[in-house]
Amino acid sequence: MGLEGIKLIACDLDGTLLHPGEREPRSEAFELIDELHRRGIVFMPASGRQYASLRYLFAPVADELAYVCENGALVMSEGRAVVKRSMERGLAMDIANAVVAYPHADVTLSCEGHLYTMSSNDAFVDHLRYEVHCDVAVVDRPEDIDEDVIKIAFQTPEAEQPAALEYFVRRFSDRVDVMTSGTEWTDFIGFDSGKGSALADYGCALGISPNEMMAFGDNENDRDMLNVVGHPYLMESCNPSMRGVNDRVRYVRTVEEELRRLLAE
Repeated sequence: MGLEGIKLIACDLDGTLLHPGEREPRSEAFELIDELHRRGIVFMPASGRQYASLRYLFAPVADELAYVCENGALVMSEGRAVVKRSMERGLAMDIANAVVAYPHADVTLSCEGHLYTMSSNDAFVDHLRYEVHCDVAVVDRPEDIDEDVIKIAFQTPEAEQPAALEYFVRRFSDRVDVMTSGTEWTDFIGFDSGKGSALADYGCALGISPNEMMAFGDNENDRDMLNVVGHPYLMESCNPSMRGVNDRVRYVRTVEEELRRLLAE
């Protein structure tokens, strides 16, 4: 089919566009994004990352893109929030304080403009600031944050993530979606705040139907996105729990390889 009829391509980062061990897209990815832009196709990084971090990561083509940030709680296009879903404040405080009390967990609270943390782990804060390029503010307690919270996340050692996920699913899954985002991160977002809801709302705003959308993903935080779009792709190296996510999904080795093939058809 090539890319005939496709108007939007959403793409997860870690484990999908970013290959294992990589921290930024390859130059080939930027070339392919440029070509998509010339053809009038919107390319959307779809990630749990903050908007500032995504713009830094895609600096060579940053102004050509729209962005699904914070695992779908925020969509940015042309420098403005097109979709934004905030958590109820009491719920956000309950979750944040529970994570603060949990052993070996470094918590972050995402707002539209800043990423907040209560972590006393300097290496963790430096990683967010200087490697992930987030706009980070350190506060003493969650209640010190006076912005709307759109996502809460925490990092644990990889070996401890399954137990942490099980604990927080048991405690909060009746009030928010609790999902893994990579091998060390766990995210909390509102029930209507996933990547799939973000794409659906953005598509409505632009007049783009699900059948005109394509998406690439690899993990549980991509599930609703891959169910929403008409043309879903999973990485061959995806989380085993994602295999067979729906009867339309195709499997690819790399995003670049598949985009190159589609552009050539």
